Amino acid sequence: MEHEIISEILGHIANNNINKITFSNIRNKELELDKVIGKLVNIKNCINLQLEYRYKRIIKHTNLVTTDSESIEKVIIGLFELAKDINIVTVDENINIKVSKKFKVSVNRNKTTAKAVSFDHNKKKEYFLDEKQKYDFLIELGIQNKDGKVVKSKYNKFKQINKYLEFIKQATTQLDSNKQITILDFGSGKSYLTFSTYYYLTEVLKMNVKIIGIDLKKEVIEHCNNIAEKLNFKNLSFIYGDVIDYENKDEIDMVISLHACNTATDIAILKALGWKAKVFFAVPCCQKEVKGQLNSDFLPFMLKHGIIKEKFSTLLTDSVRSEVLEAFGYKSDIVEFISAENTPKNQLIRAYKVSDNINKNKIINLEKFTSSLNVKMFLLEEVNKLI
Repeated sequence: MEHEIISEILGHIANNNINKITFSNIRNKELELDKVIGKLVNIKNCINLQLEYRYKRIIKHTNLVTTDSESIEKVIIGLFELAKDINIVTVDENINIKVSKKFKVSVNRNKTTAKAVSFDHNKKKEYFLDEKQKYDFLIELGIQNKDGKVVKSKYNKFKQINKYLEFIKQATTQLDSNKQITILDFGSGKSYLTFSTYYYLTEVLKMNVKIIGIDLKKEVIEHCNNIAEKLNFKNLSFIYGDVIDYENKDEIDMVISLHACNTATDIAILKALGWKAKVFFAVPCCQKEVKGQLNSDFLPFMLKHGIIKEKFSTLLTDSVRSEVLEAFGYKSDIVEFISAENTPKNQLIRAYKVSDNINKNKIINLEKFTSSLNVKMFLLEEVNKLI
């Protein structure tokens, strides 16, 4: 039965007959894997099986060309052995599969109304900014030309903006729309996302929002302020200064830190914790602090490789950051911001304030773990001052 149903699944994939396939109720709890969702997508005129791995704290994607039957078979067999529950939605059937502890398979089938498979990888209807619509702020930022068409070299940036606005919309559920919302953007840079956030919140959602961008490049700050004034974005301003020196007496509702280098992201976290900001977003960049301290004697078979060392440093640093936020009463997770095909800086740390309680033991355990690696982290040293 097991071999028969796997062959059937592979046949549905090969024939482009699957709308969705879900592997859930994962056997190995240590993986912290919630489920795996597969769908067929068209990428560069080639049909792929796109698999979304939803872990407890991170979401990962992988794409397999459907013509590579050997690779797909290997992955499907592995997932079949990993999941107790499997659901397959084809064009005309809903198939539920149960796999027992002893791998005994039971199958339940229900006929459904025929529905053609959609291979749309980037569904335009999900875009928060329509690529066919003209936006003055996108023209000023060089994302669109004067005719309102997205500049070819900026199309990935346009997609990035839309994905980011998806997260912004989700975050609004955590904010009090009955008052003015204050958002700080640390390391705002050229401010593509800052302007997009302001436009979306004020013009689309009609929220009362004040956004302040902070950066160390004077010419960029001046340029962004000129654009904001030209567009009459009255509650959007940019100031020159170092994140660590910034003080604000008003209530801060949301803190954003995008592509802030090394420990600048940690400073943004410390500021957010001190202000008890309701929402925190960070897309970190170049986590050099940990990488410079890692000794190849620890996991020598891994850390002797430069690329592995860099990825290990990134994962360790961002995982500690997420745990620190949780220790201070935030619900925090790490999700894919944008496909790695567009940018390697694609991990978003997302945190919502849910409690004022501080879990000191979590911080102590983090310190013990990093000490076991002979690693010192600026964030862990500084966060103790807030306890």
